[in-house]
Amino acid sequence: MTGVVLTVALTAPQAASALPGANPGLVTCPPQISKVGVPVQFDVLDGESGSGYDGTIAAGSLPDGLSLTKAANQTPKITGTPTKVGSYPFTMQFRNNVGGFGEKSCVADIVPTTSIVERIDGDTRYEAAANIALQVAPGTAAVVYIASGENYSDALSASAIAAQRGAPLVLARSTTLPNYVYNVVNHFDPAHIVVVGGESTLKPELIEQLQDMRNNATVTRIGGADRFAVSRNLISNPMFGAMASTNIYVASGLKFPDALSASPAAAKVKTPVLLVNGEATALSAEEKALLTSRGVTASTVFGGEDTLSAGLATDLKTTTGAVTRIDGDDRFAVSANITAAHFTGPIDTVYFATGANYPDALAGGVLAGVKTAPVLLTRKSCVTSDVAAQVRALKPKHIVLLGGPATLDANLENLPACS
Repeated sequence: MTGVVLTVALTAPQAASALPGANPGLVTCPPQISKVGVPVQFDVLDGESGSGYDGTIAAGSLPDGLSLTKAANQTPKITGTPTKVGSYPFTMQFRNNVGGFGEKSCVADIVPTTSIVERIDGDTRYEAAANIALQVAPGTAAVVYIASGENYSDALSASAIAAQRGAPLVLARSTTLPNYVYNVVNHFDPAHIVVVGGESTLKPELIEQLQDMRNNATVTRIGGADRFAVSRNLISNPMFGAMASTNIYVASGLKFPDALSASPAAAKVKTPVLLVNGEATALSAEEKALLTSRGVTASTVFGGEDTLSAGLATDLKTTTGAVTRIDGDDRFAVSANITAAHFTGPIDTVYFATGANYPDALAGGVLAGVKTAPVLLTRKSCVTSDVAAQVRALKPKHIVLLGGPATLDANLENLPACS
């Protein structure tokens, strides 16, 4: 949905509070505070009985340019035009002449005028991934990566590496290539097609279809005995793997959310994301050999110890010499903290993807990595306070929703905050 001007509601409609005395009505926080320069008018008391109450700001302050006003025989309103970007906590109190009293604490968030909301989607995960992939490069691409759209692990491994190489990533079914994949491959006219995953994930007949479709391109499979071996083999591949780096990013291959946000961050610093068994208490011999062969001297792990164990972090420290952990209270907080550690505002674009499922963010992570932009995970119909704080800090010109309305509600374009 290109060209929609962003109006941000980083404060959700609060649960209404009953005021005591003489049927006073309900106090409600503003559900929507507009961008800088957009007039605001909002009734904060129930219209039927709120006209007998006067209101004050008892703590904090309203955004610059807004005020709490009351005309004769009308309910109190928040009115005005915001003039300054920021987050404004405040508490309203209301009294009438018969002893009625009530209050409500709220937060109003104001964002820049220039933010634009767009959406990239498709009728299926394969079409959505293809539409995202088509935006990775303006013309041809030397390499196109293909991974399964039926599970997440191999595409997670490929995301940061594809972004490093400015190459699109498309999703396929195990035995067939959706038409959208044909369109992407033909559009980019690659010299090389890299299939990421073993034969149990992407069948040999799929390779044959690719070879028949592009007989002038080499088709290379990078597989492994399991998802962890695929990750190692892809990183170490001399032609299509990770670029040289003394850093390594490590995420659990048993859960997808943390690696989704880590991939564009890793691409920004040209570092691969190694998927490991997050429940293991130590690195495998193969993982240690990979780190040693790459000369890794520092590593970053993502998620709490329930996602990637303390034993793994300790073994990484022994092997690489330095370990940083980025975690949070939930997947949304981890996503926000990854973003905060890697990106500073103002920034051109922020990408939003659902934290409930993986397909849209798999291809979106590549696009974000190429554009040097973060992927923030969000709920279907609201953003958490951690994510909202990052939007304010980054001051993006564009916010791109990855996925259709079934994945991210249309109302999310107004960025309502989760209660």
